Amino acid sequence: MKKRRIRGTSPSMMALIITLACLPIPDSFSLEADKDQELLVSANGSSRMSIVGDIRLLEISDNVIITLGTMEIRGDTATIETIMSSGEVSKVNVVGTPVYYQQQLNSSDEAVKGSSNSITFYPDEGDGTAVVELVGEAIIESPTSNFKCSAITYIAELDLMRDSQGPCSGEFNTSN
Repeated sequence: MKKRRIRGTSPSMMALIITLACLPIPDSFSLEADKDQELLVSANGSSRMSIVGDIRLLEISDNVIITLGTMEIRGDTATIETIMSSGEVSKVNVVGTPVYYQQQLNSSDEAVKGSSNSITFYPDEGDGTAVVELVGEAIIESPTSNFKCSAITYIAELDLMRDSQGPCSGEFNTSN
């Protein structure tokens, strides 16, 4: 059994991590292999929690690492939104210089990798797919393509760049 070591955590951060690990994640928030996994959070800095309407906001800072199954996002600060009435995490926003994203796709042994100045992930209201928005010097490297744009909206389940803001440059991998 692997033990997960959480670096630089205070007792209040440990309580926060335990609380977040118990929160449900909507099925649409992750890839098939990630659906039953817990949202894990670690950070070396401070944390602050507040409530706005039906949303609980958690702000954490300094060497933030957020994982959900095979997905991992690393950055400087993060804000996690939880719907209080259901207890589900509805949105995670990570900011950094840069923020790094990585996630394993079910259809490939290769991981999708990306980076930008901020990364937000949430379930799409229309079809429930997991949306990953990369804003500011956005880069996505997937098994099927590699692109650099000002901003990219990526749907991981489909390996699809749904929207992008230019200027953009990139290439498609035609060998897949």
